[in-house]
Amino acid sequence: MGNWIIRWAFDKPMYTPGDTASINFWLENAGDTFLHLSDIEMKFDFGTYHLQSVQGIVSPQTSTLMGRINLALPTHIVGQKVFTLKYRIHEYVSGNWSDLGIHSAPSGFWIGIYPSPLYTAFLSRGLRIEDRVIGDSIAEMIREWGFNTVTIGIEVHASEHEVDIKVREYIQSSDGLIAIATPRFLDALSGLWRALEWYHAELGIAFGVDKPLLILNDSKVSMSGLPSYLTQSGHVPKIEFDSSNLESLRAQLSAVMPGFREWVAAKRAQEFQDTLKRIAVGSLAFIGGIALLNGIAGNVSGTSRKG
Repeated sequence: MGNWIIRWAFDKPMYTPGDTASINFWLENAGDTFLHLSDIEMKFDFGTYHLQSVQGIVSPQTSTLMGRINLALPTHIVGQKVFTLKYRIHEYVSGNWSDLGIHSAPSGFWIGIYPSPLYTAFLSRGLRIEDRVIGDSIAEMIREWGFNTVTIGIEVHASEHEVDIKVREYIQSSDGLIAIATPRFLDALSGLWRALEWYHAELGIAFGVDKPLLILNDSKVSMSGLPSYLTQSGHVPKIEFDSSNLESLRAQLSAVMPGFREWVAAKRAQEFQDTLKRIAVGSLAFIGGIALLNGIAGNVSGTSRKG
């Protein structure tokens, strides 16, 4: 009777977009017949990988490395990505190879794909429950692109008389500002929806200190004032989204966020160079460390026992 365990291990616990993931596969034959593994398939929501080179025969009571495969990950995909595993097993019984068919592993296996390094984005957004329903989902998308998000009243609490001080403090210390313009009130004169006034103020503070900016504008909101000027003049990129279809926004962020990260990185580099010029020291020493981390491992088991 055939009993087996397929094991795998990724070479890293997390990857960056466009990275190459290396995976080792083993077949442990816990039964008393020869087994042949083939047709391994890893299926993600962004595509399917057919691992044709991972195959081989394993004798009873033996564990054998089936192969090492390199997967080229997409450049535009981020987040915790779940995959399913399919494979084919043959068993050698009474002088013949018997096809035990395609087996599907339970779902729930995943890898993490996150940009590096991690930056901090001040997220200008409304705090009402209507705004949070949209804003919380968008904040999670932004975090998938390698940003810690900070909003006064959500991640940072402040008393009423501290709010303006905290806003300036956290915008100053952030790497960039992302504004989410959601409908706040209906302008009686124009009949158009306007955004929260704080959105204009926080955007203005960030623009004044030359922070990288990105505006996410609900399609129902009519943009005016400084935000309108910045987007129309080309100083600040804008994504218009439909709050009833946030998955479409996720796709748009995939096109914009790599460039926004480059803007942040360039700004950081310039600030670093400016800081060095102001430091009156002979030299600076930087010590880097390497953390040794185990890759993510998993396994599935099967048997040829009937019933």
